[in-house]
Amino acid sequence: MTPHQPSQGLTRPLPMPVRPYEDETTRSYIRRINTANALHHGELMKVLKRARRPWVYSLSVWMETQPDTLVLAMPQLGKHRSEPAFRQKLVGRPIRTTHSPACHRCTLTRDAGPYIEIYTTHERVICPDHSLWIGEGIAGFTDQFTVHACPEITTAWHHHKNLITRHGHSQVRRAFHIASVINWSWYDQFQHFTAAMDIYDTLAGEHPRQANSKALLAAALYPSIVTLTAVIAHPIGWRTPARPVPTFSSNGSATKSPTDGNHREPSTPCDTGWKPTGHPDSADPTRFSRANPND
Repeated sequence: MTPHQPSQGLTRPLPMPVRPYEDETTRSYIRRINTANALHHGELMKVLKRARRPWVYSLSVWMETQPDTLVLAMPQLGKHRSEPAFRQKLVGRPIRTTHSPACHRCTLTRDAGPYIEIYTTHERVICPDHSLWIGEGIAGFTDQFTVHACPEITTAWHHHKNLITRHGHSQVRRAFHIASVINWSWYDQFQHFTAAMDIYDTLAGEHPRQANSKALLAAALYPSIVTLTAVIAHPIGWRTPARPVPTFSSNGSATKSPTDGNHREPSTPCDTGWKPTGHPDSADPTRFSRANPND
């Protein structure tokens, strides 16, 4: 089929309508419209940029779809509409600034093709219907892999969702970011993380082509990140005052030290400013003893 280009003032529906996908980016949606109607790449974008009205109106005419339907599927299109009744429909939706490929099995079952770019949030790391990893490290639909062999990842995802219900989306988002930075920093320093290595080995055995990918490592670290997120997001952990440190007299009796409740004596090497610098097991806090189930 020979590509053709739309007229400069296109105001009629296109031959092949394309249904929008939930949370799809505008760029992805326009790309699918171009492909379905055999248009030259970038021609629709040129028409939209020349138009003097918001894009949602032009797209609704081309696809014979109500503007409300497009905005509910692609909230970024509603930024230029000021009607209170229209914006009310978007109240409560989490802020989404990052995008990644959607689960390709979900898009294929909806006749949308194998690749759709969607806006995502920090908890959307696996597809609950197909157990595919769609989180960090995924650049295309060929990078997605199943996590059936590691139920710890699915359990961590349910824990992640429960944390959002309990503490709120914004608080958990900040805690998840901090936990991600800490876990990735520790891994980058030691190139080892005992709590995640078993998961990584299992995933690498199931998907040998993904063995050296960042997505596989991100999936292996995810349970540890969620565990630390739960600690950081809990408000009680930040408000509990430290207890006075007892001191021992010469006769062996314990007495409270004359300090206020906000003072805490160093009790661990980390409290004294100790920072790991080497790779030996004795100095590596990420290498825990397997003999102790509480590690």
